[in-house]
Amino acid sequence: MSDTKPTAKIIIEPPYFSNWADLFMPKIANMILPFVSRFEWITPNRVTLFSFFLYVLGCLFIFIDVPYHLFYTAILLPIAYIGDCLDGQLARTKKLSSDIGNYLDKVVDVLKIYIITICLAYSAYITTNNVIYIFLGFTACFFFNLRYYIKLETIFSQFNQDSQYLVKAKERKQELYIIKQREYEKLSTSFLGKIKLFWLKNRSIFWVDEAEFVIFTSIGAIFNQMILVLWILAVSQVLIACWRLFERGYQTHKAKEKLLDPMRK
Repeated sequence: MSDTKPTAKIIIEPPYFSNWADLFMPKIANMILPFVSRFEWITPNRVTLFSFFLYVLGCLFIFIDVPYHLFYTAILLPIAYIGDCLDGQLARTKKLSSDIGNYLDKVVDVLKIYIITICLAYSAYITTNNVIYIFLGFTACFFFNLRYYIKLETIFSQFNQDSQYLVKAKERKQELYIIKQREYEKLSTSFLGKIKLFWLKNRSIFWVDEAEFVIFTSIGAIFNQMILVLWILAVSQVLIACWRLFERGYQTHKAKEKLLDPMRK
């Protein structure tokens, strides 16, 4: 990367194969990036850890019975996710990208899923004294983790068969970004095209990844519907994991070329 000021296109990855919240959350992080990058003591890893602290605090307020506790949850979780977007942007801007930083970011992301579902499950349990909500929390965690396993096992399997698999997948990813950008520009010229474009950009909300855990929980906190959120997270993870299990199996057996496309968990 050059020494010139980074633009949104450089530091924000296209949302075609990303979380739904990547349509707007990284842009918010991008807005505060010039200010944050002025301070030498603010490093990407510190941003990662601080955003994790805010995330945990927001989750704890789900069941800590203090005045306006769900209001704190609704505020802290989105702020924490913006911080999660900011650390990578800051690393690229300051040229401080590192293997340990990338490792820390990925591990913390998965840990957040366990924390938020455990807090939701515990809150529902102490409110209703119904053990089914503990089971729902376990279900959400287990099947989210299964999605990760299916993705990683598929990648490892392909790499074992073709040592150039990761290189080919990276090239395919860049190729698809160009194709999708042209497709979206063409769709934006007509009314029906804009409707289709809206669907293509927003359909990823149904995949319920890390970002959606935050968004749904924050909305649930605003309307005091945390039990409903827990049901949504648990059921969605079961359905998505089952679909991925079938999809990856079919692609491995019948459509290997699709395994070069950016792979969602």
